[in-house]
Amino acid sequence: MTRKLNYWPLIVVALTVFACLGLAPGPSRAEVEQLNIAIGMDLESFNPTETRNNFARNLCEFVLDTYFLVDAEGKVHPHLATGYDVSPDGLTITLHLRKGVKFSDGVEMKAEACKAAFDRVLDPKRRATLRFAYTSIKEVVVVDDYTLDLKLNYAFAPLISCLGIEVVSPFSPAAMEKYGDDIRRNPVGAGPFKLAEWVKGDRIVFVRNDDYYGPKPTVKKIVCKIVPEVATREAMLQSGQVDICLKPSPANVERLQADPAISVLAPLSNRIIYLALNTQKFQTQNKLVRQALNYAVDKEALVKGVLFGQAEAATGILSPTLFGAAKMDFQYDYNPEKAKELLKKANFDFSQPLRMVTPQGRYLFDKQVAEAVQAYFQAIGINTELRVVDWPTYAAGLRKPLDKTDREIGLMGGGPLNMDGDMLLGGQLSCETVPPRGANGAFYCSEAFEKLFQASRREQDQAKRKELMVQACKVVWDDCPWLFLHIERFVIAHKSAIKGIVAMPTERFYVTYITMD
Repeated sequence: MTRKLNYWPLIVVALTVFACLGLAPGPSRAEVEQLNIAIGMDLESFNPTETRNNFARNLCEFVLDTYFLVDAEGKVHPHLATGYDVSPDGLTITLHLRKGVKFSDGVEMKAEACKAAFDRVLDPKRRATLRFAYTSIKEVVVVDDYTLDLKLNYAFAPLISCLGIEVVSPFSPAAMEKYGDDIRRNPVGAGPFKLAEWVKGDRIVFVRNDDYYGPKPTVKKIVCKIVPEVATREAMLQSGQVDICLKPSPANVERLQADPAISVLAPLSNRIIYLALNTQKFQTQNKLVRQALNYAVDKEALVKGVLFGQAEAATGILSPTLFGAAKMDFQYDYNPEKAKELLKKANFDFSQPLRMVTPQGRYLFDKQVAEAVQAYFQAIGINTELRVVDWPTYAAGLRKPLDKTDREIGLMGGGPLNMDGDMLLGGQLSCETVPPRGANGAFYCSEAFEKLFQASRREQDQAKRKELMVQACKVVWDDCPWLFLHIERFVIAHKSAIKGIVAMPTERFYVTYITMD
């Protein structure tokens, strides 16, 4: 079964937004000499297998490009690969690589470089934060210079969408030989831009890759200025020092929208924000306690009062943007009296405080959200100790195994990099990703969930697969390994003169073909 795909997805995605589907950037479009973007955090690495957040992978994609691009509707379009074949038994996927693609150092992209990228992700001796998404692959075989066979352990339905993630994107083999593991600071890929400068804590500079295989980018230079303080990022946009401000404060979105010189994009994202409740230690290992905590918080009031409407209260495990999403049959509506009843039934020890930890600056108003939850807990008599840490400290704590962790409750977010809910279910709820192997911060490992989830991964019929995923979500919803909070919006503020920015539910933004009046 051969899948040939439509050409130039990035343009298709961008121009769909502006009702111009199928039009490539024409020669009359003025080039943008320099685009200045205020970002809130630095990267840890330009090797996407080492990064732990979507924003970092987004910038990696500027340089690397992907085999496919998955649009907001979940449709797959070609980039470095032109199509794929699936064997009758579903155990071999043949990738057809685009001919004539060159890395930004002039080396032609061939199958050996692509195989090396897969092998790095699959190597258990190497750090790879998203390895779980590719463990269905048993072996990658080079057929010829432009063809790869992915030999699978089992037929894995979401695999093609996972090939739209830069984790398995190839680096130039010449650069890999020159830099080795230091490729993380010297990436050379086949994307629309090249890394020109990286001053840690200050700026990241990209320049156009004039040898890019696709239509020529309209932007010659991108300067990402690292500005952790959100108020400063907003002020820089309003004063004209930058053209784009990523993730402005929710409290100021309405004010920015009122400024005719500024436009705001705020699509609902794939990211659910939740509190991971340790299911194997502490008082939260009692399911009744976890259910009580869900009834104790008014999610609608939190969204309106703390997040200024820049989110939607969660009504299921998965964001409505994702394949597999469904509103659950019953809801944990705000009911403090029911919460108290459940705590009494659980013989909850009110003399022992709950311990909660939150990162600051990682998610929209994360500290403020955690403080609001703390107040809701205290309103039903639960003393709660809240610890606020920076993201690197938080991420390090997340990697601790059960016998070494002191984490009872932790504010977390889960946002799949494709449009398939499988990545969230596998990445943060499966037995395979219990720390230290992954980011399952609730240490949740359910036989009932695992049976349904694994069946969904192998089911090739999409309607049946979705039903299996919904049933798996229902198990989680009842078990309450999380306190289900809200779905974030991905907010970008920019000069109104800019046209053509694409903001995706994956929390990716693309500026490759923008124009500026």
